Amino acid sequence: MADALILGGGLAGSAAACLIARGGGDVNLLERETGPHHKVCGEFLSVEAVAHLRQLGVEPLDLGAVPIHRMRLVWENREVEAALPFAALGLSRHVLDETLISQAVANGARVERGVRVTGLDGHVARTNVGEREGRQVLIATGKLPIRGEKAPARIANGHVGFKMHYRLAPSAARQLAETIVLALLDDGYAGLQLVENGRANLCLVLRAQAFARLGGDWQGVRACLDGTSQLQRILADAEPLFARPLAIANLGYGPPPRGHATDIAGAMFLGDRWAMTPSLTGDGMAIALRSGLLAAGCVLAGESAGTYHRLLAAETRRQIARATILQNGFEAPAFRHAAYWLARLYPALLTHAARATRLPDWSGP
Repeated sequence: MADALILGGGLAGSAAACLIARGGGDVNLLERETGPHHKVCGEFLSVEAVAHLRQLGVEPLDLGAVPIHRMRLVWENREVEAALPFAALGLSRHVLDETLISQAVANGARVERGVRVTGLDGHVARTNVGEREGRQVLIATGKLPIRGEKAPARIANGHVGFKMHYRLAPSAARQLAETIVLALLDDGYAGLQLVENGRANLCLVLRAQAFARLGGDWQGVRACLDGTSQLQRILADAEPLFARPLAIANLGYGPPPRGHATDIAGAMFLGDRWAMTPSLTGDGMAIALRSGLLAAGCVLAGESAGTYHRLLAAETRRQIARATILQNGFEAPAFRHAAYWLARLYPALLTHAARATRLPDWSGP
């Protein structure tokens, strides 16, 4: 029996594995993918995320991460730009997740890849390669439930997410240098930034009804961006680097309910399995890493899952609530119109909004 059985080798699971193993704990991490893979993600590393990665012994700049210093807010053919209140980085999950798994192994964690969890009974996980057991179970499986677990309820007019990588023309890459572009769309938004190796990551989030109005396919979604002059210029001659975009539906943004009742009593929920912060504010990866650090500290200190969840709630609820208000507001035409013109008059409001939706300073080990 491992001290910690971790289900999922993304940011949260690998971060927890790194620190528990570094602290002398016996860790068994199960990851369903056999190798590097892409995920639907904005791939924006905020100041908190960068700090946590360095605590784990990972230097994003050594992996080719691209500095981001400015934010450009785009609405139709209008745009306004402001400085970010911190230094951010762009780095793909394809590179980052694999690096963190390798770091967990280097710290002494036992990692099994290509393992699919088919059920969980208390401290015992049933998998395609047999049973695995841990004194503490950490669930870091991202947005998807474990097979056999009760699936999340269908969200009425929920969000749909898309991701595509592009190779930009040199002039377009210069326009995007050190900048994240946030384009406000009807019932959603698009984010565009550079990541490693000269790639650009386009991430979109739309309401399901808006997706249906666009024809329910990627061609319709891609065409709607042509109404946003900034994105149209940058992507005009861009080469798509995936055969088709990555997509995920039924995204349940927002803070967890009070008490965070779950179907799996006694387990620690990490990252998106705890709660999904709206991606507009770019703190999703920071919350995933923060949850991994907190979970590791609780495991090493012998604390319960309940204690961990209370600590994580105190760290994240305010950020998620503010991000939810902001993203929902931008989906309302009147708010979108007013917010853009206010930002146009006072660009420092964008800087303030970016600062107000960050996690609190880390005070843990």
